[in-house]
Amino acid sequence: MLICAGALIESSGQIHRPGHLRMDREIITQIGTSLNSQVGEEVLHLPDLTLAPGWINLHAHLELASLFRELMPGKDFPFWLKQVLARLPGLNSETRRESIQRSAQDALRTGTTSIVSITSDLHAMAGLSSTAARVWWALEFMDIQSQPEVSATVERAMAWLSRNPANPWHLALSPHAPYTASPKLYQEVLASCAIHKIPFTTHLAESPEETSLLAGNETSFCDILPKEPPRTDFGNSQSPVAWCQKNQTLPEGAILAHGNELQPSDLPYLKERRVTLVHCPTSHEWFGRKSFPLQLLQDNGIPVCLGTDSPASSPNLPLDLRQEVRLFRKIYSHISPLEAWQMITTIPARALGGESKLGTLQA
Repeated sequence: MLICAGALIESSGQIHRPGHLRMDREIITQIGTSLNSQVGEEVLHLPDLTLAPGWINLHAHLELASLFRELMPGKDFPFWLKQVLARLPGLNSETRRESIQRSAQDALRTGTTSIVSITSDLHAMAGLSSTAARVWWALEFMDIQSQPEVSATVERAMAWLSRNPANPWHLALSPHAPYTASPKLYQEVLASCAIHKIPFTTHLAESPEETSLLAGNETSFCDILPKEPPRTDFGNSQSPVAWCQKNQTLPEGAILAHGNELQPSDLPYLKERRVTLVHCPTSHEWFGRKSFPLQLLQDNGIPVCLGTDSPASSPNLPLDLRQEVRLFRKIYSHISPLEAWQMITTIPARALGGESKLGTLQA
């Protein structure tokens, strides 16, 4: 098939006018401005449109759309988390499945074709036959109440994926956060990621309460986290990143959501681990957080990309990355359109190890 558009964005900074793209069995074979049709070839003329790579959302919760406008930011992050935990039992698999389908469709309509979605309900996944967008299902693990069976859960998920080979689905693993997942659980997840060669993502340094808890101080997390068995790893950690370094919980290439509470002393370890940070501007603003440490990350060469988080903590119900880019560039006016474009295309593609297939329209 030959597609002839008004323009084509091949990669950041490389635009063809007009833009021609040839595909063979869903693989791009040629890009240019004056490709001629071949005998018998189907030709699609789109003179009023610009073809562009699909955007990549590295941090979302597709299954939580039903919590849109149901929660309040509250006095602190544990207050919000307590509201979420209270509502999770009411989100049955069918409700989550409907949220996944609707959110993936909304995201696709606004230009996002690839999503890393944190998911905690295998039954909701199992009932799906397709999704509008390409999804990395990031299986979420916690051990605050019981010890999850990481290996068995991963095997079940991989068996499910093998039964759906036509869908553009992939697997990732996600210990939730240091306050809900022990070092032992993190290391189990790390081992499974290494065995299966799949992405690792976690929430890290999201709130000042997390930093305080890991330093061994009393916080309002005590109202929602179990007191038994005691967490001996809490205390003597200057920051969440220091906790990770002390307990060796981050693999090379980890995808870290948020990173709002970083300190200069954290950066050497993050750089060593070659992490990618995902900033979610609309959620950040919704919580009223202090400024995101963008300059600190850029000065140390840490890649930053943009995500949406979930409608449970954001006004961005359609998971529209355009909203995230607009707000981000409003706050950080020195960020060029080219840099913002890379934050939703080539940078997340590289974090997923998919730079040869995602983030550009190169042959």
